[in-house]
This record gives sequence, structure tokens and C-alpha cells, in this order.
Amino acid sequence: MKNNSYPDLGIDESYQLNITSENDALLVAKTYVGIIRGLSTFQQLQYQKEIPIPLSIHDQPRFIWRGLMLDVARHFIPISMIKQTIDLMKLVKMNVLHLHLSDDQGFRMESKRFPLLHDSLLFYSQLDIRTLIEYARVRAIRIVPEFDIPAHTAAWFVGYPHLASSQKRSYQLGKTWGVQNATMDVTRQSTYDFLDQFFAEMTQVFPDKYFHIGGDECVPYEWIQSESIRKFLQQEKLYSPQNLQAYFTRRVGKFLEKYNRTMMGWDEISTGDLSNQSLIQSWRSRISLIDAVHRGYNAILSHGFYLDHMSPASFHYSNNLRFDFMLKKSEQKRILGGEACLWTEYIDANMTHSRLWPRTAAIAERLWSFQYDQIECMYDRLYQLDKYIFHPNDEQYRESLSKFASNVTALKLLADLCEPLGLHGRDQKRNYTSQTPLNRFVDFLRPESEQTRQLIKITNISILYSTFLSWKRNQFYIDSNETEILQLSENLIQLGDIGIRLLKLIDKNQEQTIVSSRWYSYQLYLLKTLEYQVPEIRLAGVRVIKDLLEQIDYCAFDFINLSLLLFFPLIIIIVQRISFIRRRLLLPCLLYCFHKCAHL
Repeated sequence: MKNNSYPDLGIDESYQLNITSENDALLVAKTYVGIIRGLSTFQQLQYQKEIPIPLSIHDQPRFIWRGLMLDVARHFIPISMIKQTIDLMKLVKMNVLHLHLSDDQGFRMESKRFPLLHDSLLFYSQLDIRTLIEYARVRAIRIVPEFDIPAHTAAWFVGYPHLASSQKRSYQLGKTWGVQNATMDVTRQSTYDFLDQFFAEMTQVFPDKYFHIGGDECVPYEWIQSESIRKFLQQEKLYSPQNLQAYFTRRVGKFLEKYNRTMMGWDEISTGDLSNQSLIQSWRSRISLIDAVHRGYNAILSHGFYLDHMSPASFHYSNNLRFDFMLKKSEQKRILGGEACLWTEYIDANMTHSRLWPRTAAIAERLWSFQYDQIECMYDRLYQLDKYIFHPNDEQYRESLSKFASNVTALKLLADLCEPLGLHGRDQKRNYTSQTPLNRFVDFLRPESEQTRQLIKITNISILYSTFLSWKRNQFYIDSNETEILQLSENLIQLGDIGIRLLKLIDKNQEQTIVSSRWYSYQLYLLKTLEYQVPEIRLAGVRVIKDLLEQIDYCAFDFINLSLLLFFPLIIIIVQRISFIRRRLLLPCLLYCFHKCAHL
């Protein structure tokens, strides 16, 4: 079976894998892509604990678009790292690599026609990309380019300021994160002439049918400030910046049709009257995906699949992909699949691998499989893949931790119980820029604590007791001057203390243990404080203690509550008989008692 063609969207990926009781294996598929998918399954089976033999698998994907978006504009990712990512995408049966190649902070793709576009140092040559496309092709993975327009375009204006809406004569690459005001002037014919030539060049490099134009977060500030653009709006009877963007998007779509390409963009572009073949990538909500389908467009879902938010694999795996109750069967066919997204404002090349895997594998499984498995079973499979494929050894991890403490083993115990916060947990704590080195303790933590998950599964009290003791003693072995590490170590000591107290409470009475609601609430308050006290880091070990706490019942009516209930009527009677007290104290007392009872 020859593999010399570019994999088209919708190609048959089904296969049949049979393993006999004599350990003979037979793989059958109609296409080379099906063979590749079957081999990926065969490879995964090697790392699972138990495989029922004989085994017969008849498999095919639920969705034809199972993608990963890599933001290489904010932080440059070397080709070698992208190839490694492609290899792992193949293993988990993903079939689209979406490269976000331009943004305010960088333009990473070489243009020979417009050589001032790309970064002078950190960029991909056309040869690099052609080599990468071929590398992905033989693994049955398509590469879709994205050049974000008309916003997120400051990098375009560094070399070609005449494209901008503003009258500024010079531009610099953006250094801060967030949405910028820089936008293309979409009213000038010269802008369209430029884009036409650019598309002509890029479509010669990227063979994929789909071409992503971005289209998200277009702030109309510069359009509103421009007198010429305001006049254009009146002349063309567009009336609003949203209509102006729709006008621009339609014209760009016609350019791409000329080069036999289908336009793809973020869900903001779906408001325009576009070709029905256009593909909308829904990132803001599920509603935007449904709206795009109702308008007659094809769509993929990225909402709920943002890896840079550092959500657990269970969150991504639980993302609801059923739309049968909101869409007709004919409309559901327009949902082609989904894409995981890794934006790199707070992620550099050294962090990319750990931020992608193993969580991306959970998303890949949701997009491939028709069935939804139990969360713990999903995690068990991820653990095996992570142990043997994604992170087969801890050498690089330990080497990174050695920069912060001399005793790496002690620091690893702490690090394994911590997790970095995502985009919204980091953008408010420090003034990050594109020049900020990402080399702090938080940057080397893994997104999800497997150690915490394993500890929650333990029911043996003596094992938990020795674990909590090791938490209390761990600070003595960590030789570090990092404030964050020292504070986390202190918090781990307190966490160990709480854990030991809970174990004694549980062990003292093997039957159901009951405590006061006030004590229970105070423990929750302590745990919440310990969990998020250190900025940008979550002390994930808190979940182990919370799980123990949930085994204890609390009584809503403790001694103080009961006293209030018994004596409250008597107090009211006495107060009513004394007019002075009734006037001056009754109402405050009632309010106070009501307030106390409400918070007990």
C-alpha cells in the first residue's frame, strides 16, 4: 500500500486488528492512514497492564478533525520539538497540526516575497516547513497554517507599516500579553493587493485545503479613530466595525478560493456572509459553535480544550461533545471535530512537552472514541502512556529541579504535590513580557499531580500516616533560598499536621465520625488558604486531605447551636416584658442571633 499522497480530510481511517491466543496479530485497513491508526493502537496496547487475548478490534474515528493548535508566535518552538510532538500526535491518532504562525509578538514564517515580515532570527524557513509537512504527511497528519488578520498584526507592521490603520510611521513587536489595538487598514486596496500576493506565496508552501486567517479579538479602536475609515463605513453603508470586519473577511475568502483553499477562522468571523464551506473554530463557547452550524458553516470545537489553562485531564475528557438535543442530524454532520489549543504566553520551548502531554492524549481519545469511559479508567491509561512514552524517565525533570535546591529528592517530593496555575492564575500576579525568562519553580511543575491522584486512592491508614510524616519532615532536607519553595514547604508541614489529626480522628472511631460544623468549616478554610497561598502555584496535595475530611460527617447542631435553640424562646419572652430592652436591644439581638445561626 503506497503512502505518497497528502492525507485529505475525511479519508477512511478505519482498521481491524486481531490478536490470536498464539499472539499472532493481523491488521487490515482500506487505506494507509487506517494502517497507521491501527499500528498506533497496537503500540499503545504494549503498555497496558492487562490485555484480553484473543482480541478483536474494529475501530474508526468519531470525528474526522482531531487537531492540536501550537502557538509558535508568542514563544518560538524549534522544528525538532514540533517533530517530537507530531510523533506523539500519531500515537494518539490525532490528524491535524494547526500552527499559529503570527501574532503581535512575532511572525515566524519566512516570506521571500515580503522578506521584512518574519523575525530575523527565530523563524521557520520555507525549506523547514516543507520538510515538516513531509514529516507529518508520512504519519498521516495534516498541517494547517494560521496567519492572524486583521487584528493581532503588530508584527506585520514592523516591516510594512503602510498596512496599519494607524498613522504611526514605525512599529515594534509587542512585548506585553493581551489584546492590542494594532489592526490592518481593511479599507485600502493596497492592503488587499499585499494579502493576495502573500496568499499566493503561502499556498505554494502549505498544500492543505484549509487556510486559517485568525479573525479573533479585533479591537476597532484604530478604525474608529481613523477619519478615512469612518468615511469608508458611510460610503459602503457598513455602519459598524463588525460589519467592516465581515466585509474584509468576505474579500479574503474570495482570495483563498482563487488559490483553491477553504477559509478557516476563529468564531468571530462567523457573523459574516461567508461561503458555506468555511470552517469556524469555536473557542469562546459551545453556543458559538452551534450558532456557526445554524448559519450553515462547518465547525470544530476548541472551547474546553485550552491546555494553557492548566485544567486537569478529567476536565478536558468531560467536555460535552453531544449536540443531538440542540441540532438536527443534518446539522450535526457539520461538526467536524475539535482541536486542543496550547497558547504560549507563559510557555516556552522547554516547557512545551510537559504542558502538552499526557493531557492532550485525553482530548485525542474524546475526539476519536464514540464511548465515554470512567474518569479513573481514563487516568489509568494515561498513567501507563506517561510512564512509558511521554515521560519515561525523570532525568530532565530532576535536572531542572536541581537549579533550586541541592537535595533534588526532597524538592521532587514537594514538586510532585504542586501544580502551576493557568493563564488566568498568572497574568494578574506578575508583569510578564515576551522578554521575561520562564525559569522559575512554577515553570517546571507538571500541570497535573499524578502523585496526588495515587495518594487519594490509598485507604491504608498506616501508609497515609507515614506519608504525612514525610511531608512534615521534608523541609529539613530542602536546601533552598527560593521564597516560593520555602513557603510551600511550610504549607506542606501544616498539611501533614492536618492529615495526621484527621487520621487519628478516623482511626479512633471506625464507625462514622461526627464533628461540629464549625470545626469542619474551619478545616476547609485552612485547606483553601494552604492550597492557593503561594502565587501562581496550587498545592495539589490539599486534595488528599480534603478527601479524608469528606469521610467525616459534621453535625449542623452542635452544643452552641442547640443552646441557642433551647434558650431563644425564653429570651424573647423576657425581652418582650421589658419595654426598654425591647426598644433598645430586641432588634439588635434578633439580628445578631439570626446572623450567627446563618453562619454556623
